Amino acid sequence: MHKIGSFLFLMTLLSTWNVLQGQTLLRGISNWKTDEIRAYRVSDFISETEVEIGRAKVDTNDVFEFTFVSSGIEKIILRGANYYSWLYIQPKTTYFVELPAPEEFIGSLERNKEIEMLFFRLNEQDINYKILGFEAWMDETIADIYQLKDVHPEEFISKVRAFKNETAQIYTEENDPFFLNYVKYSVGITIDNFNIIGGPSKSDKFEFYLSEDSIQFKNPTYIAFAQLFYEKYFYQLDKDIKTKVESAIRTASLTALLDALESDPSIQTRKRAEFVTLLTCKEAFSQGYLDRALIFDLLNSIQQTSPVEEHRYIAGNLLNDFKRMQIGMTAPDYPLSESKHFYQYKGKWVYLHVFDPSNELCITEISALKKLQSKYGKNFQFITIYPKKANYSKSEQRNLDALTWDKYPLDISDEIWKNLEINSYPLYLLFDPNLTLIASPALSPTPNGRYETIEKVFIQTLRP
Repeated sequence: MHKIGSFLFLMTLLSTWNVLQGQTLLRGISNWKTDEIRAYRVSDFISETEVEIGRAKVDTNDVFEFTFVSSGIEKIILRGANYYSWLYIQPKTTYFVELPAPEEFIGSLERNKEIEMLFFRLNEQDINYKILGFEAWMDETIADIYQLKDVHPEEFISKVRAFKNETAQIYTEENDPFFLNYVKYSVGITIDNFNIIGGPSKSDKFEFYLSEDSIQFKNPTYIAFAQLFYEKYFYQLDKDIKTKVESAIRTASLTALLDALESDPSIQTRKRAEFVTLLTCKEAFSQGYLDRALIFDLLNSIQQTSPVEEHRYIAGNLLNDFKRMQIGMTAPDYPLSESKHFYQYKGKWVYLHVFDPSNELCITEISALKKLQSKYGKNFQFITIYPKKANYSKSEQRNLDALTWDKYPLDISDEIWKNLEINSYPLYLLFDPNLTLIASPALSPTPNGRYETIEKVFIQTLRP
């Protein structure tokens, strides 16, 4: 009854809620069992940087509300508990959505579980409506013709061309450049990416998809196509250019690297050479095929010298990402209070607990945490951090008082939240006695879907 009541309550607002001039309004029902939803704008699709732009309380009817000011189409991510969902927003539009409950148990190890949102009364001219319709059509087409790819390649190519022609015809009168490019590069990522005789060559794809001077930083399918096209690109260059690139890498010279890349037929311009360098830095950092010191040097050079504002911004975001804690890295000496720093805990394993005294799931795990701390506290240092605020309710304070080990309130602007990529509650991290990060997220004190808890790790660690 509660969910039905919430739905009816939301629907009664559909005819009474008007879009304020210049604003985009988002109202929804949340089934995530959290009292707060946070909204993030994706500001850069290479580093996938998220910038928080608002928080909304979930009321007693499970309804939440955001007001955004936007000048163009943007990707917005909603986060709460261990889940996230996303949509595109466009200016002066009203959205009504539902965030469904997950179909399966989600443990603390799955802090980034995507839940597909539901839309109500979505306008046919809205970007989400158009994208969902196109993707359903394209997926159905691929499913129908894919089996022909290896058995009857000529027929496959013929049907691919027919689909592309039909796409062009259907969207002849479409005048939204964001959507038209979304369609174009979605086709490039999927249908034109099939490796088959008779398909477009690399030079064909470059000419059709990438040869324009402009780089579409705000269109995710453009960036995804470019990442696919330039994957491990340094190794695909011809011998002469590759020799120059290797020489530039040895000397960590951004100028020499850009000079070499600019002469490649699939790059051609200085701006695109720098763009490809950014893509390569991200890829090489995660895959480990370039020295990390070199990557930092290249990104620092781009951030400081690039004439392209977007490139400077992306380089800075990548540098921030790469400096965040990763498995195997030693933690910085985080200040936890006026008298306590993280390095004062060296010598013991540290089980770091990220807590929100108002979060239902956090509260349910207090009892299990206390039992573990009582049993393993001699060998494992339990530390709790939680968001600092001016006043806590009586129930929130009781929940904090129940945690009898070291705990620290930290401003939400403190570097530790971003450095450890904390974006949900509860969250657990495990550090060895040298404060090297061993697990992020670590197992929780309560069983996950495989009936595992952090106690399993404690026992294995203490085993002779």
